[in-house]
Amino acid sequence: MDFGLNETQELIRASAAEFLADRSPSDFVRAMASDERGYTEDFWHEIAELGWLGLTIPETHGGSGMDMIDVSVLLSEWGAALAPGPLIESAVVSAAAINKFGSDDQKLEWLSSIATGETIAVPSLTGIDGSTNPNATGIRASETTSGYVLSGKIRFVPYGNSADLVLLPAETDAGTSMFAVPIKTAEGTVNQTPVKMASGAPATDIELNEVVVPSASTLGNPDGGAEVINHMLLHGAAARAVQMVGAGNAVTNRTIDYVKERRQFGRPIGAFQVIQHYMADMSTKVKSAQHLANRAAWALSTDPDSPQTSRIVSQAKWTANTLMHDIVWTAHQSHGAIGFTWEHDLHLYTRRILSWRADYGDADSHLEKLANTL
Repeated sequence: MDFGLNETQELIRASAAEFLADRSPSDFVRAMASDERGYTEDFWHEIAELGWLGLTIPETHGGSGMDMIDVSVLLSEWGAALAPGPLIESAVVSAAAINKFGSDDQKLEWLSSIATGETIAVPSLTGIDGSTNPNATGIRASETTSGYVLSGKIRFVPYGNSADLVLLPAETDAGTSMFAVPIKTAEGTVNQTPVKMASGAPATDIELNEVVVPSASTLGNPDGGAEVINHMLLHGAAARAVQMVGAGNAVTNRTIDYVKERRQFGRPIGAFQVIQHYMADMSTKVKSAQHLANRAAWALSTDPDSPQTSRIVSQAKWTANTLMHDIVWTAHQSHGAIGFTWEHDLHLYTRRILSWRADYGDADSHLEKLANTL
């Protein structure tokens, strides 16, 4: 594997770094962390115009037809800037699921509008018990002559308050099925309850009461919900791992700059051996996690259905969960008291990384997946 960037990828990286430095500074990130929507319409439309929302969507549906390796270049910068918005949820996880499992009509209806930013699609992958178990769905779908009636509750739906389309699992007579539900225009009663997340990104619990959807709203086979869920979890875990490593790399670089400037006992604290050990440890952990995250993106791009790919993705997410956690706490130790103040940016990274650890599988769930492959 060659992890060097080609010309197109370098262009994506450079343009993303430049744009996000200008449009997603820390004061914008802070404002969006307390904003009900979690991002602005202007920001979302700007990244749509840059083509970021359609990178993995086929050219026939208005996208660029790229793969996860190309997207990972963007997601690393996205994580480093703590940029707000459902980029992974809509343009990576949901778009990939619709592209693989959707009917021709579903692809035609949703993919191009996801690429332009007109449609925000989000996955519901947290079970009613708080796990990522595909059988722990809180929705029951009763089949009728014209479609299905959905009732029940889904939890911790990311950006559910601004979603146009929610991909959610439901229990049917055939087994677990995945439904693409146009949540804002659904026939029936939909109640949303905001959930306060440590990351600052919005999430909602959504209660469906006799929501009517046509049979054509099923994504994939009627009994194939588990397959769709696993596909979304794989893409989400790989994408989040890359994003976490991008954030961890930014924390490491900022901490190294800080210890070079912060003086104590007449010299920079970076001159002390224990601090040097901290910086070496942080840098090594970032490089290790980055290698595995890149490998996961490569595996999804080359052989997404292979059992080996699932193993590689779990390795990447477990590593990102574990090592990025270590990095932010080492950064706090190196910054001292100032790193714990609300005015300092370090807490923004800490909140995001600690929250992202639970997304698309926590460390224990991925460790269990790895154990099951032995």
